[in-house]
Amino acid sequence: MPMRATSWQTALAVIALFSGGCTADVPIQTDPPDGWVTDSPQLKWWQASADTTGLFRSLDTLEDLGATGAYLENVQLDQMTNDLARRKLAVLVKKNLLPLFRNEPQVVDSLFDRYVFPRMETARIYGDVAPEIEKFKAEGYRVIARHFRSPRPLTKMGIDIPVAIPDSLQKAQYNGSAFIQVAVDSLGHPVAMELLYGVHPVLDRIALRATTEMRWQPAYLLGSHRSRPIPSWARFKIRFNSNLTP
Repeated sequence: MPMRATSWQTALAVIALFSGGCTADVPIQTDPPDGWVTDSPQLKWWQASADTTGLFRSLDTLEDLGATGAYLENVQLDQMTNDLARRKLAVLVKKNLLPLFRNEPQVVDSLFDRYVFPRMETARIYGDVAPEIEKFKAEGYRVIARHFRSPRPLTKMGIDIPVAIPDSLQKAQYNGSAFIQVAVDSLGHPVAMELLYGVHPVLDRIALRATTEMRWQPAYLLGSHRSRPIPSWARFKIRFNSNLTP
């Protein structure tokens, strides 16, 4: 299946959550559900049975991702040989593909170096390289799509997964987003999640709890004879807007 650079495929699915108030008779659940545990600040949640090694990791920069050549990002082109300048250009293209890399850094980096970098042999490497970056960014999405498919959410907050906001917070008109990074297993289930930034301590925990119920179509390695699902990461926002009703 072709992969387009849509929001979920760039690992940033923005979910608008339109929630009405709740009655005092209905308790709002903010603790992890059965089978989940959390750290003391409640910023990280994970399944109790999960091996969390490597699941909580920074996915912010190429260096964080362990991308090949990341160290070249801040080196000036005019200080390089032609070969290094071409590799620096590749790093700049990778930087523009960060949302895709964040889904599975090792896999996407390997695919880029194997299938995209060789196509940059005749690329312009000095002067204004912005057009080359845009060209190979598009080429990167297109070529990598033949071998890798990003995870895709199958459930929607506020629709498939009901989310209630306490009346007190509705009246206070808290508006903002909880930004969450999730480790997704090969079955499309969340196994670990981390709050990258939030809007309010209670709303953040409501968002994390709702995320434990989300399901994804898992990431896939695509092959000519056999494709297989693999673990991956996803990032998305849960937007709270107390001025809106369902």
